[in-house]
Amino acid sequence: MSAAFSAPVVKGWCPGLFAPMQAADGWLVRVRPPLGRITAAQAHLLANVAEQDGNGQISLTNRGNVQLRGFAPEAARAFPQRMVEAGLGQADPDAERRLALQVTPLAGADPTCAGETMLCAEALRAGLIGSPALSALPDKFGFCVDGGGFFPVGSLQADIMLQAVQNLAPERGDWRVVCGEARSEPQGLSEAVQTALALAGAFIKCLETMRPLRVPAVGQRLFAESGVAWAHAARTERQHCRALVQRAGPLTGHLYAVAAPLGRLTAATLRACADVAQTGDGILRMTPWGSLIFGGLRKMPEISGLIMYQNDPRLRVYACIGASGCGQASADTGQLALQLAPLLPEGMEMHVSGCAKGCAHPGRATVTLVAWAEGYGVIRNGRAGNQPLCVVPECDGAKVVRQVLSEGDVKNAAL
Repeated sequence: MSAAFSAPVVKGWCPGLFAPMQAADGWLVRVRPPLGRITAAQAHLLANVAEQDGNGQISLTNRGNVQLRGFAPEAARAFPQRMVEAGLGQADPDAERRLALQVTPLAGADPTCAGETMLCAEALRAGLIGSPALSALPDKFGFCVDGGGFFPVGSLQADIMLQAVQNLAPERGDWRVVCGEARSEPQGLSEAVQTALALAGAFIKCLETMRPLRVPAVGQRLFAESGVAWAHAARTERQHCRALVQRAGPLTGHLYAVAAPLGRLTAATLRACADVAQTGDGILRMTPWGSLIFGGLRKMPEISGLIMYQNDPRLRVYACIGASGCGQASADTGQLALQLAPLLPEGMEMHVSGCAKGCAHPGRATVTLVAWAEGYGVIRNGRAGNQPLCVVPECDGAKVVRQVLSEGDVKNAAL
C-alpha cells in the first residue's frame, strides 16, 4: 500500500484516501463513505483513529466526506490500509479516486424519495469502479444521484447529476442526466448510468479544463461529443437549492439530523454519534451540508456540541479551518464566524474565509469576509475571490458586523 501513497501537494487539489495533504497542523486524511453512509462501528473506528493518530479534530466536508487532522507522516501512510480493511475505501487507489459520488442522504429510508435511488447509485458506483480510463478526470470532478423527496431534487450538486423525474409517461424513463446547462431526455436507470459515464469520458476526450459545475456551457459540448440527445436544463434542474434543505432537527418518519458547527466536531462527539446510531438502525448518513442523519430513533437525540434545531444561527455561517490548520490563512476564521452568528439578521448568510480561495463556501454568500493583512475584505453577495467593497480593520465581531451592515441592504440588526 505504501507504494501507492501520493506525493504531497499543498494546493490546487482535494485530498483523498491515498493522497493526504500536509497542513499547518499536520497531515490531513480523508475518507469517502461508500454511498454516503457509515456504520456505528466504522464511526467508532474513525473516532479512535482521530484520537490515537491525529489531533482529535474531524471535519465533515461539502461533499459528504470525513476529514481527520493532525496526523504524523507515518500515521498518514498507514491510514489507507486501515480504512480499506474497515470497508471505507477501495484497495485500488485509482478506483478509490474515481468515486467522487454523492447520493440523496435519505435514499432507502424516505418513502417520497425515488424508489430506485440506491439501485441507481450502486450501478453508477460499479460503473465508476469498472472504468479505469476515468482516472484521468480532475480530482474535484464529481457525480451525484439525486432521488428527491424530503430533500428536493437540486439539493445535491455535481458536475454530472442523475436526477429523478416526476414521470407522467413511465415508458420514457425515471432519470435525467444533467451536466452543466444541458440535460438528457428521461431515461431508464441503466441508460442514465451509461450516459453519465459517457459524458465523463467525453470530458477526457475533449481535453476540457473547466468542469461543468463551474462552466455550465461545457455540458453542451460533452453531450454533443457523446452523441446523446440533449435539451437546455431548466434553472430548477441545475440550480442548487441549498436554502431549502433542513440541516438539523426532526426530518420525516423516524429520521433526525444534527449539524456540526462549521462542519467541525471532535472524536468524542463522533463517538457519541455512533452510540446514538446504535440505538437506531446503526447507520450514520452523511450530507454535503455538514450534518449527520440518524434513522430508527424514537425522538430527537441530544448530543453535546452539535446543532439540534434548524433556526440555530450557526447554520448560516461558514468558515475554513483558518490559520491554525492552513498555512495560506491569516486569521482564526472559525472563532470570528461563530462570534458573528448570533448577530446576523434572519435570512442572512456569512462566509469568513482565511484567503481568497474560499474553500469552505465556494458559492455566493450575502456577506463574505476575507482575511487580509490589513484586516477583513468585505464582499456583498459574492464569493471570496471577488473584489472587496472595503477593508475593515481586524477587531471585535460587533464592530465588523456594524461595518458590514453600513455597506448596504441588511436592516434592523440588533447591535
